[in-house]
Amino acid sequence: MNEIIFHARIYEGKFAGLFNSVYTKEDFMDEQSRKTALRMLSYGVYILTSKFEDNYCAATVTWVSQASFDPPLISVCLKRDSASYTVVKERGEFLLHLLGQDQKDFAASFFKPSILENGLINGQTYQLQDDFPLLTAVPAYIKCSVLDILEKGDHPLFLAEVINAVVNKDVPSGSTAVGIPCKIILR
Repeated sequence: MNEIIFHARIYEGKFAGLFNSVYTKEDFMDEQSRKTALRMLSYGVYILTSKFEDNYCAATVTWVSQASFDPPLISVCLKRDSASYTVVKERGEFLLHLLGQDQKDFAASFFKPSILENGLINGQTYQLQDDFPLLTAVPAYIKCSVLDILEKGDHPLFLAEVINAVVNKDVPSGSTAVGIPCKIILR
């Protein structure tokens, strides 16, 4: 439970009702307002892949952000009880695939657990590049090395350094890979 504890050494008489009391976030925040406000945050959709020994992961991720220019850092949050969390934590590296706006169906194929079948991962073409599953249909990807993991909440935050960035030659001139806008439904 998240709680705020007030302890006072002075002014105890004036604020006696506040001090040495326990308040929860619900005492200060309207639950519906919290849900509404957090749904208003914008997110992109990306595909994260990694491999550790014989374990592969390929997952759609939305909580991604650039965290620094120098050195180039990004943050990615991964669900604690997912295969991606386990594989990335064990390997300490991952590929983040940047998608084009027309790749919503492609992204949807990675909302389920990773399945390797007939040389495909979740029905999509990939190749091993430096022992990483690299999705071949993406306009760009970045290779990242995990520097730190903030083990808070149900989606720990992985802080990672960008160690390589590749833009595929088949990207039309003047276009850029764009994270697909996504509306997150919070429970």
